[in-house]
Amino acid sequence: MLLQAKKGVPNRYATLLARDVLHVQTAHLKTRFELAPASTVAEKVAQFTNQALRDWEQTQGHERLRPGELLLHRNGRPLVLPLLAPEALRQLARGVTPRAVQRELEMLQYQSLKRVHPEASLEDLWQTLHQTELPLRRGGREDYLPESPLNANRLEAACRHFVTGELPAEVLKPVVETLVAEWGLRPAQAQGMVALAAQIYARCCPRLEELKPGQLVWLALGTRKSRRTDPRLFVPVVLTLLTPEEMDFPLASRADLKRLKVRQIERLTTEAWRQDGVLTTLDLEWILGIPPTLIRKLLEAYQERFGVILPTAGTVLDMGRTLTHKTIVVEMALAGLTTQEIARRIYHTPEAVDNYLKVFDRVLLLRYYKLPLSAMVRVTGHSKKLLEEHLALAEKHFPDDRALETYLGQRGIKLEKSG
Repeated sequence: MLLQAKKGVPNRYATLLARDVLHVQTAHLKTRFELAPASTVAEKVAQFTNQALRDWEQTQGHERLRPGELLLHRNGRPLVLPLLAPEALRQLARGVTPRAVQRELEMLQYQSLKRVHPEASLEDLWQTLHQTELPLRRGGREDYLPESPLNANRLEAACRHFVTGELPAEVLKPVVETLVAEWGLRPAQAQGMVALAAQIYARCCPRLEELKPGQLVWLALGTRKSRRTDPRLFVPVVLTLLTPEEMDFPLASRADLKRLKVRQIERLTTEAWRQDGVLTTLDLEWILGIPPTLIRKLLEAYQERFGVILPTAGTVLDMGRTLTHKTIVVEMALAGLTTQEIARRIYHTPEAVDNYLKVFDRVLLLRYYKLPLSAMVRVTGHSKKLLEEHLALAEKHFPDDRALETYLGQRGIKLEKSG
């Protein structure tokens, strides 16, 4: 039975519909081969290539995971649980509420679990993916944060063991010939586009042997994303949702749940960042099965305890409602941290940190010469919001001109008094 559709689905969930291999291939092909936005050639290349690959791999007995499918093992057999499924996500476009779509995904997950483990109950699934459904004790104000922050340099890389190898030439040759004969592409162009489409398909859809139990591939925003880039240029990243220890993690209270989710958030965000990707709050909400309010609470508590800003889209790309990392960099610098220390804490390069501090220097300089905010916006090209945050920091740390002169002098900036 189809779920009842409702109007007014939040736009933030629409991005999930783009987490599709075909959309990603099409976007990359258009960008690499400089195709017109309205061109349909890229989509056809991806469709023909994917079908040829699926047909050939079926004859070889190969099985792949789609993006968002979690690999586990039960009773000695692989268990695949979809955190994203096109058949469920398409209902978002028809107006079905996100909560209803999540319930449908839960049904698909339970069906997969029952095929591998017929005696499994719904609570067994909840222990793995939907821990908020468990009857957890509320308890008191227990500390749920780890003793120390995650050391990104010691984190085992969540890399894949690629086993695809070279595809036989005869697999993709008919695709190239079709594109030349029916779509008017030059042979070299068609071959290059098919090769790229096949490469993206293999990166987005890993073979079962390429991942460890507890891992999945997720299509994340790239750290180099800009306003001019196609928003569907996602980066496939390998994420470890569950470690062997966490698969049997005892959950008795809400504090236990928070303890688990903090560990998962710091690992997932760091793994994505090390693969040139960043996760949004929506990504974390969908992967972890917890509300965005709890995610923000855990991130803020983590930052307050350790002074470390985990690399999410909100802090790396300035998306969402989080405090901009540019402002946080300034606070850290004024507190006496070095550029290298700040870079480690916010998962940025030292060069990026220096650039943020130079912007703050410019704001201080303009404030020193009494330039109004409206003029600062035009002179610097930065947003009013960012300038207001910097000016608030200036008021907090430099109450008079003498304090400003001292700081700017330490930064090597010479001041000249007018008149």
